[in-house]
This record gives sequence, structure tokens and C-alpha cells, in this order.
Amino acid sequence: MKGTHRKTLLGTSVVALCVTMAIGTAVGCSPAPTPVAATGGDTAVEQDAEDGGRKTMEEWGELYPLQYGSYAVTDIKSDGQYHSHYDLKQKMLAPAERFLRDDGQYHTRLLSDGEVGYNDEGNITISGMWYDSKNKHWVVNEDVFGDLSGTRERMGCYSCKSSTFNDIYERDGAEIFGEKLTDEFVDEVNGQVWDCGTCHDGDPGTTSPDAQLPLWSQLSRDAFDSFDAKERVCGQCHNSLDYRSHITDQETMDSFNPYKYGVDIDSLHKAVVEDGVYSIDEDTGILLTCFDHPDLEFNQGSAMRELGVTCVDCHMATTADAESGKEFTSHNASGSPLENPAAIEYCLTCHKSQGINSADEMVKMVRDLQAETTDKLEALQVKMDQAYELIKAANQNGGVDETTLQQARDDYSIAYSYHYAVCGDVGDEPLGTKVVHNPTAAADYIAKTDQLLDGVIAALS
Repeated sequence: MKGTHRKTLLGTSVVALCVTMAIGTAVGCSPAPTPVAATGGDTAVEQDAEDGGRKTMEEWGELYPLQYGSYAVTDIKSDGQYHSHYDLKQKMLAPAERFLRDDGQYHTRLLSDGEVGYNDEGNITISGMWYDSKNKHWVVNEDVFGDLSGTRERMGCYSCKSSTFNDIYERDGAEIFGEKLTDEFVDEVNGQVWDCGTCHDGDPGTTSPDAQLPLWSQLSRDAFDSFDAKERVCGQCHNSLDYRSHITDQETMDSFNPYKYGVDIDSLHKAVVEDGVYSIDEDTGILLTCFDHPDLEFNQGSAMRELGVTCVDCHMATTADAESGKEFTSHNASGSPLENPAAIEYCLTCHKSQGINSADEMVKMVRDLQAETTDKLEALQVKMDQAYELIKAANQNGGVDETTLQQARDDYSIAYSYHYAVCGDVGDEPLGTKVVHNPTAAADYIAKTDQLLDGVIAALS
């Protein structure tokens, strides 16, 4: 989404946290993953008594090498950016700053330029690092990243990235959500980003995945049980709730109830406005919400959801080791299902009834839908820009009565939420990339956005 919106933030800054920021590194803690072995390590194991019985992800990786090996994969998608949960382990600790994107959202970038290039060996380099493709880990230029005292993310950024945050939150309270990172905090996290405890309560070989992190588990309130466990485990991070920067203490956290009206965009918009989790655009007075990556909510009511298909089924499909033939759950959750033969085969179990009989046909169907939706969203963006400029002119120059102007602001505000809900946070990928999660909702939100923007343009032209 493009635009030139400037925001005046209310209270603490609205933070669209760093899931899609340019790749960084965990300075001093970038271990190479355990090589994939010919066994999935399915036998249940006893956790070590030391360190409170908690194993690190690397230790679990030695016991479950197929799962860990599939997790430790770096994906570069069509936007040229890194979209790997493994890379979260590397990038969460790099010196970074908040910045205002063209679409009016706040995002994260490294303090250096973030340019992608290649070294003499042909390996990818980014901002003082280079990626060792043989050993699958980032090598840090200490001259660039040796100093951890720069502008950094807040501790709350880890609340949906690491189960070690749970222990720190239990000990230090909700105040840590807004506190700046310290070296002590970094040491305590110990590189455990998207670790096994994020999704498993105990031995990952014997426990089913479910939400383990307190932020979404608390904020979801009574709606928690309405979601399938294999939705919750992904939805605890991939949700619309941009509340972290507004949590100052436990009382404030307990006062928020984002699902109290429902999980559709109208209900979410109403709740976040009541909770004060929004920003005001400086030039227009438009209220802007931030539904950063509302995958969980957007999927509700979809055909896939009604059939019992969850995030895990498609993005972590059961696959077979090429050497041993042993089946295991792929943990490359950031990889596109369209590039995973096992996932495509799972899709075809239903889509063959539509006359789609091969992987190529399945990929074409999805790509065509994404391209069609992208065209519609880009056309809407033109209207959004036109409506924005009309509201800006009316706000700054007068000539429109306040009732009409406020209605235009309100209509633009909800249209902005609809549009962003369909797009999600796709970086530089096509805007319609996520339509496949719920084509029916996408069509509905696109139609509503179009109608609202037409009304704004007509009222102010």
C-alpha cells in the first residue's frame, strides 16, 4: 500500500512490530543449525533438570533434527526480503529504528542502510552481515554490530517471538512491554526466538502445538476457545492486535478487550478505537488503526476454516525426508505452500473436486486469484489517494462543513482498515498475496472499500 500519511501518535507510539523488517542478526549468538539426520527423533525425551528443566531450541534440535533442520531455512520471497522464522533468531537483536512507511504504518529498519548485495563469494550480504549458505547462518561484521547501545526495539517486541519472554514477564510484570532492550534482557533471551516453547508446552515430540505466549492469550479473553488450537498457535503472533506499545502496566493490559464485538474488521475497528489504540493523521485528522497482520481474524468464516483446514495444515505440512523417507512435520512455516509439494498435495485433496488435478494447475489458480485481487487493490489505492487529498484540502483550507468532513474522515478510516485487512503486511510482495486465506471476505471488504471511497470523493469534490 502506498501513500504519504503522517501520523501524530496518541500516547505511546503505535508499533507495527518487526516481523517483516530487513534481516538483522543476534550478535554473538548465531549458531549453525543441526544438520538434518535420517531420523525425526520421535521418541519422547526427559528434559534436563538443570536450567529449570528447559531445553534450548538447539538442544531440542539435536533430538528432533528433521523438524529443526526444516525450521532452519532462509526463504527469500518475491519481494527480495527474508521471511523466515529462523531469521527471526538472527534479526531480532540488530540495532534498529522505527520509521514511517509510505502507507502510513510504522515499521522497523536497521540503523545501517539495509541494502542487499553479494560478496566476492556470491553470498548475500545485508547491513554488515553476510549469509553463510553452506552452514546456514549469518556472519556478523563486529565493526558494524559490535555496539548494542543504538536505538532498539522494546522488550514487548519479544512477547510474540520467544517463550523466554514469558518468564521475564512473570517476574517483572507488564511494564516491560514498553521498556527499551537492555544487554541483560538480550542475554536472558539467549537467542531463543521462535523457539520450541513458543508453540509447545514441554517436549515438542509429545505435545500438540497451541498458543503459549501471554500477550495474545490474555488479550483474546473469552474468544480464545473459539479458535482451533492449530489456529491459535500461529494466531498468537499473526493477528491484528497492535497493543504492545500501549501496555504500561497489568491494569492497562487487563482493560483491553479487542475481540469484545467480534473478529470481523468492523468489530475490531470499533474495539481498538474504544481502547485508544490508534493514531491521528496530522494532515487530515483521519483516525488510523493498525491491523498489522490480521491473518487469524481474516481467516475466520473462510471455506477452509469451515472445512477444518488450519494454518498448520498448509504451512507446516507433513513431509518426508528425502534420504530416509521418514515422515515429519515440516517446520519451515515461512515457506510458501505453493513451493512445497507436500502442501500442494494436501490442497489437491479438496481442490480436485473443482477440476484442479495437478500442482501446476493449483499454483496457477492461486496466482491468478492473487493477480486479480492485486489489480483491484491497486485500483482502490488510487481512489484512496484521491480521497485522502480531498480530505486534506478540506481540513486545511476549509470550505466544507465539519459534519461532512468528519463523515469523510470516518468513512476513510474504516475503508483504510478494510483495505489493509485484505493486503496484510506483505512488504513489497503483490497486495493480493494473502487473498487465498479468505477470498469471500476479500471480495466483501474490497466492495465496501470501493463504496466508501466513492462516497468520500463525491461528498468533497
